[in-house]
Amino acid sequence: MNDGISDPQLKGKIPVKLLHDSPYLDHKLDLYLQSNPNARPRDILVYLQSIESDARALLKSIRIPQDLTSSNSMETIIGREKELQLLDIYLNRRYKNNVILIGEPGVGKTSLILYYFKSHHLPLISVSAAEMLSGTKYRGEFEKRMQHVLETAQKEGSTIFFDEIHTLIHAGASEGGISAANLLKPIITRGDIKVVGATTPEEATTLYADGAFERRFSFLKLKEPDMQTLRLIALNFVKESGENQCFPSLLFEEIVAFLDEKFPNRHYPDKLIDFIDFYLAANKQANFTLHEATVLFAESQI
Repeated sequence: MNDGISDPQLKGKIPVKLLHDSPYLDHKLDLYLQSNPNARPRDILVYLQSIESDARALLKSIRIPQDLTSSNSMETIIGREKELQLLDIYLNRRYKNNVILIGEPGVGKTSLILYYFKSHHLPLISVSAAEMLSGTKYRGEFEKRMQHVLETAQKEGSTIFFDEIHTLIHAGASEGGISAANLLKPIITRGDIKVVGATTPEEATTLYADGAFERRFSFLKLKEPDMQTLRLIALNFVKESGENQCFPSLLFEEIVAFLDEKFPNRHYPDKLIDFIDFYLAANKQANFTLHEATVLFAESQI
């Protein structure tokens, strides 16, 4: 793979030595190169990041050039102006400029974070503690992976985003290892890197148990949007879906009543967008009515 030397955007970022230290990854890499002898470094990286193995955790911190990962389009955020303003204030504080968003699953924590960093053109590294832990059988392996992520973020001036950040409290601490939280504490205290995270109110209690870790963060609560905002979200989603359908108030009210009755444990706006997306497709592909779509959707959900 030549350490990405033929691609300036990836040069020095692909940890070739760590790949070769793993017989499994080395074997997968050899097979890929045999089938794709003319593959570019970025093609190889895309392949390795797709493997359900250590590679996903090891290489997750390496951001592939923008044109290969996503379009330039940006998801619209509606009704979160206050939260975006607070996030901007917190991230630009002199102290405690690391932020954790707290909210129920589906209220849009991750979307808000990604929108903020995209709109401000700021580099962000997304890390999953669960993937970082995957396959770390021996003491020191997790610390090595975390150290690689931290060094990459510091070198590039990137902020690290930990979804389900509560998992860091104990991640890596088994078998006498050092937890991710303890690895992070001195670094974020010095201000070498910034960290943002997301968790739920219930899981946030894990963070509160580690006072030294908690004190290094500002907390931002995200509640479910009100009905007026949800209506705007629904109208915008239909518009962005390219469907020139009329979306009267009555239709919106029927959908909300259906979701409240059948899925009280799921949260807005996620469940609203999920169902409207399903309904638009069902109406377009099979001419389903709203009632038919609600019945099928309810039956198909877990």
